[in-house]
Amino acid sequence: MASLNSVQVKQALAKTVCGTVVNDTPVAIRMKYIGTGSVTSVATTTATQFVLTTSDGGAETFTFADYTTMGALAEAINNSAYWDARVLDALRADVTSGSPFVDNASLTVTSDGYYDALVDTSVTKNMTYRCAYNRGVNWSEQKPTGAHRVHLQSVVYKADIFSATANEFRIYEYNPTTLAETQVYQAASVDNTETTVNFANGEGKITSGWNNDLIVRILDDTSLADGGYMYSTYIAE
Repeated sequence: MASLNSVQVKQALAKTVCGTVVNDTPVAIRMKYIGTGSVTSVATTTATQFVLTTSDGGAETFTFADYTTMGALAEAINNSAYWDARVLDALRADVTSGSPFVDNASLTVTSDGYYDALVDTSVTKNMTYRCAYNRGVNWSEQKPTGAHRVHLQSVVYKADIFSATANEFRIYEYNPTTLAETQVYQAASVDNTETTVNFANGEGKITSGWNNDLIVRILDDTSLADGGYMYSTYIAE
């Protein structure tokens, strides 16, 4: 059990985050080069594969036929000696078939040094955001030692879906030790209207277990048109 002092320090250092996604911007898989040479290209052929080409590793191909879920694909990339990868704004169980990625002949490196394979939200018919203490690639290096958690306070979204349906606004808790993604909240979806979801009339929050993430998702079985957005406000402790 954590000491009173460590709990107080964590609370004092906690930060409030407003995570925002709009259509086609959730990050399915975030990758970072960890080799000693240079990156030639990181290409997404949306229906078939990732090809990661570096000066020291050559062209490494990860086909969706071989790695049929986001979790399996990320783990395969992690098994490379030249890349780190993590599932971010997706579930590990989400399938890689059916062209769920935004097609991109060569992903551009971000200022933090990572490559983001984005979700084509009109194809997957969901918008998803991961509330995590650290959303960066080098989570093992950048994340301070010790226990951390997140407290989800509210979600505001607007989604042009086919129809309002029970259990199509969802929150999952992800345990990185067991790799389990457990649904912890559900509500009916609302079609094309800005909607606020909070807890105990805005006075409460959903708190993850220590070192776990919370994953927010709005989905539809039939369609999700472009033009939507989702804001998740949470405390990273």
